[in-house]
Amino acid sequence: MIEVAVVGAGISGLSVAWHLSQKGYRVLVFEKEEVPGGNIQTLRKDRYLLELGPQTILADKKVEEFFSQVGIKPEHAKESSKIRYVYKKGRLIPLPLSPLSFFTSPLLSLGSKLRVLKEPFVPPSPKSEESVAEFVRRRLGREFLDYIVAPFISGVYAGDPEELSVKHAVRRVYELEQKFGSLIKGAIKLRALGPGGRLVSFPGGNHALIEHLSSKLEVDTENVVLRIRRKEDRYVLEAKKGKYEAKSVVVTAPATSAGYLLRDISWSASQEFDKVYYAPVVVVHVVVESGAVPPGFGFLVPRVEGKRMLGVLFSSQLFEGRAPEGKELLTVYLGGATDPELVEQEEETIKATVEKELREILSVGKVEILHTTRWKKAIPQYTLGYGKYLELAQTLEGENPGLFLAGNYLFGVSVSDCIRASYQVAKKVEEYLSGAPD
Repeated sequence: MIEVAVVGAGISGLSVAWHLSQKGYRVLVFEKEEVPGGNIQTLRKDRYLLELGPQTILADKKVEEFFSQVGIKPEHAKESSKIRYVYKKGRLIPLPLSPLSFFTSPLLSLGSKLRVLKEPFVPPSPKSEESVAEFVRRRLGREFLDYIVAPFISGVYAGDPEELSVKHAVRRVYELEQKFGSLIKGAIKLRALGPGGRLVSFPGGNHALIEHLSSKLEVDTENVVLRIRRKEDRYVLEAKKGKYEAKSVVVTAPATSAGYLLRDISWSASQEFDKVYYAPVVVVHVVVESGAVPPGFGFLVPRVEGKRMLGVLFSSQLFEGRAPEGKELLTVYLGGATDPELVEQEEETIKATVEKELREILSVGKVEILHTTRWKKAIPQYTLGYGKYLELAQTLEGENPGLFLAGNYLFGVSVSDCIRASYQVAKKVEEYLSGAPD
């Protein structure tokens, strides 16, 4: 009998499995696809290195510690990656990196800058939950929402700030108001507003991390789990290759898949998890001539500018070996929760949109479309009322000892969030197994 069955070989499943294997447990990871990694996929094409999913990992001390523990060395993004742009009225404007640059930047009008100075005097909302848009308009004003926060939300969630919950989507910001009564006061006291860390990847791309972890684990690919049933003090997994019994199960599949798998354990939970919305994203890799883009990480496109692109990363400027000499590799993002129908459009329509908007924004000549990837369910959206899914996961675990849930719909959407959460999930599994009957 398996001690731990992990369903899903994305970064959440592999990270949890690695922790438990290091404790001496026999862990079997089930993966329905031929290649593990979930949305973390890297493709080599015509001397270019393409990241089809997450482009970078924001590694704080805990994530760097994880890389060291598993024995893989990341590469850090170039210093120029700190420069980020926002497209406004026909030009790219660097995102301010200091209070002085904020007040001298043309990104916001003078009225909006003065509005920001009033933020410490804005009282908390009496509402129990606000959308990101409501929260930012109330504390910082409409223009700050349109040109700074909304593009950021597009970059992280491909989301709609009118629908996302500030409490769950940007919890750190929400907690600043709760604890300090002001974002500015809180940021000054904590000396930071956003998450800390350095941008990293790996020689060979982000999938190198997946390959490294998989090599240290027992990963059964192309073995889709069809259902999970509880049988006394153990679990029975019915999979493509047969039936398996396990003392404990960690389900790291996306919410909708998790709900389907757990239908025999809790039909009501299955129905609820099926409602979690994942925004679709189209990723287009583009080649332009060297020198066509300014130094930096890339740029975001506010929805109020009327473009369909969410943003563009200057991929070949972030790390070495992404493009041959004389060429620039760009990664373009489209779709998201505010433009979901784009994922279903014809290839030529998508290409024409990318070419047209890149020429308008960057004034480039030749635009070569290298590769297009459609993620129909890319990023879970932490919408208003999202807390019910987190409570449901806790209830499900409490009522079914030995069953654990993990994934980016529970602990944060980034790769780093999943890695950090893996420590806590693995600890819970270990505590259960240490007290479980033989």
